[in-house]
Amino acid sequence: MTRFDDAALGRLRVLLQRRPAVEIDAPQYRRACVLIPLVCNDGWSLLFSRRSENLAAHSGQIAFPGGAVEPGESLAEAATREAEEEVGIPARNVEIIGRLDDVVTNSGFLVAPFCGVIHDPVDYVLQAGEVDEVFEVPLESLLDPSKPELRYVSFRDRQYPAYVYRHEHHEIWGLTGRMLKAFLDLVWMAL
Repeated sequence: MTRFDDAALGRLRVLLQRRPAVEIDAPQYRRACVLIPLVCNDGWSLLFSRRSENLAAHSGQIAFPGGAVEPGESLAEAATREAEEEVGIPARNVEIIGRLDDVVTNSGFLVAPFCGVIHDPVDYVLQAGEVDEVFEVPLESLLDPSKPELRYVSFRDRQYPAYVYRHEHHEIWGLTGRMLKAFLDLVWMAL
């Protein structure tokens, strides 16, 4: 049974438009954005990338496309530009349907997550040296009531709760897991 369909997408749009995102004022952090790409290939899926193993930070981790904001661009423009640069999603094919609350990372970034519907099929082109793989996870799989797993991870001698979503051989957790949980909480409301 498919729970997330075009009608649910319409309700999700309305929820996102009615709900202002919490914007954190923290100039000591570097501003970044991600795109949560919602794609339709035989049902709705979310697109994730696996960061290259040779990166200095967060190597090999699962992420949404994204990165730092450049001078003079809006946050939404940064999210779509990064998605185009990292995985080849043309910015013109992205319909931004809303923004989630800002998230602060342990690595010193203030991240604005944007939800975007990708209307046309994309031949993904990965940015060499930064992205090793892209994959889609069916939304229905992520809506499994047994997900997410809650795990505690150590960072700087403290324990932090982490949402962990497993799909095939991938583990989605950390900042991406936090943003995914926030997004899926809204999806559940739209069903």
